[in-house]
Amino acid sequence: TRRATGSPRGVALRDSALGSLVRAHPAACVVLACYALAAAVIPTLTAAPVSDDWVYSRSVEILLREGDLRVLDLSVITLLFQVAWGGFFSLLFGLSFGAMRLSTVVLTALSGVAFYAMLGQLAVPRPRAAIGTAVYLFNPLAFVLGFSFMTDPQFTAMLVITMALTVRGLRPDAPSRQATVLGSVAAAGTILVRQQGVLIPFAVVLYLIAARRLRPDRAGLRLFLDVVAIPAATTVAYYAWLFFIHGVPEQQDAFLDQVFGAGIGGTWELVRLMTVVEMVYLGFIVLPLVLGALAGARHLIRRPRLPGAVFLGAWLAVLVAGLAWFAGGPAGFGPLKMPYVSQFVGLHGLGPSDLWGGRPWLNEDGVVIQDVWTYASAFGSLVFAVAIGRKLGGPRSPDRAGAALVAVIGVWQVIGVLPPSFHFRTWIISVDRYLLPLLPVAIALFLWSLRGVRFSTPVAWAAIAAVGIYSMVATRDFLVFQDATWEFAAYAHEEIGVPLTRLDAGSSWDGYHLYEFSVANAIPHQSPGGPWWTNLFATATDSSFVITSAIGTPPGYQVIAWTEYSSWLHDRPVYLFLMQRIEVVPPSV
Repeated sequence: TRRATGSPRGVALRDSALGSLVRAHPAACVVLACYALAAAVIPTLTAAPVSDDWVYSRSVEILLREGDLRVLDLSVITLLFQVAWGGFFSLLFGLSFGAMRLSTVVLTALSGVAFYAMLGQLAVPRPRAAIGTAVYLFNPLAFVLGFSFMTDPQFTAMLVITMALTVRGLRPDAPSRQATVLGSVAAAGTILVRQQGVLIPFAVVLYLIAARRLRPDRAGLRLFLDVVAIPAATTVAYYAWLFFIHGVPEQQDAFLDQVFGAGIGGTWELVRLMTVVEMVYLGFIVLPLVLGALAGARHLIRRPRLPGAVFLGAWLAVLVAGLAWFAGGPAGFGPLKMPYVSQFVGLHGLGPSDLWGGRPWLNEDGVVIQDVWTYASAFGSLVFAVAIGRKLGGPRSPDRAGAALVAVIGVWQVIGVLPPSFHFRTWIISVDRYLLPLLPVAIALFLWSLRGVRFSTPVAWAAIAAVGIYSMVATRDFLVFQDATWEFAAYAHEEIGVPLTRLDAGSSWDGYHLYEFSVANAIPHQSPGGPWWTNLFATATDSSFVITSAIGTPPGYQVIAWTEYSSWLHDRPVYLFLMQRIEVVPPSV
């Protein structure tokens, strides 16, 4: 008879299996344990949203409180998977911003496991695969976004899971139909986070055609359906629901207007700008690995084959020309230095600073830091190109096939960055969070290209340890700042008596409390000359009272209250101020 799994033997078997797993992959287990520990140390359950994620949190709240699946008019993405995933965690842990943030942390951790497995399919040695997984999880952009309910980290996590399953399923020497179908299921989930998920099965089909594996016969048709059927059916069902049941959110129509309104000239200008931005950010992403790879510089700089030489020459030409163009200042912009498209990663630390006064820089030598950041990232980009170039034109192998599949998916995700960037093209070009899907692709391809190249594991571990510590501390500081802002705004409203319609406490506070009220009452913009969020999110506030991080910003206000908040990265106290427009009569307490 079969023993119960709860029997001593069953427990021993499970312990033995877990022990074997840890012994086989010790470094990877340490990386995942550190990520879990970080989630316990950082105030993950902070009762305040991050950036725009209140838009998506509201959909979860409406679903659980009212039983209505609704996408707010502000949302330009598909969102349904994220609503379901965040709703599941809210059912388990209670409806809160923290529970929804935790859903992203868990999904990102799961994608870390998938990423490590995918590197194994690319024949990356386990010690290097563990380092690559650490770079993926603890990269500053990925880490801070992982502690939010934004769509970007959830999309990227699902992208990684999809790629890992698809690379395994389409392995030419040992294909697995089960893994391929599971990959298509994951791709469908990715589509239900952000629209650019539809580019994944499209890229896979292009790869299969180029690899001559999609033939016009029964086996080819079955393979095509395994890859495409579930994502295609999901896409059709979603848009049928959106158009005929839910209704198209207003901002999705506005988004299309922005794309078509740019015209050919505006689109070409955005393509040129984003090409330079993405090339330099790729170098920033792989910098910890570049430091480890410098030990094998002699192997890296060997003369490449013709395809690699052409690739490297083109990359170098575009990179140098782009850096010169940005240094001189593209039309409509001043001279540009890293971080080119700062939103979540900047000189102020991690996380956005959508509050009057922003957030203070971590170091007064910001210009010097920008110069170093730019040149270091450009160097990383060059090393990335050299490493990839040396692998082009080599003999076929299962790991090369997997790398080619990852590369094709990555190229289409590069294209997928463009549509949402149209909104920012004449303002700030784009935002860094849109680049997040490039991160796992860049790390995977770079590590694959370093096979056979001497690599200093201690140097790479030291680099990623330093990056990881910074990411954890800076993310902690950001969540504390966000929590302090919300607590101070609640104090202004509940204790001092400032009405919500007279208070501007930053984009997330204003949007969460006033967006639906403003729309329902068709209230025109009440804060002329105010920040962008009062125009987009909270037209109802007249900004008679504002919360700011800097006295004198905005002008014409006087301080009526202040509070200090904790920051581990700043070497001096940091404050928030409640300010009242000078001619406004103060509320009665």
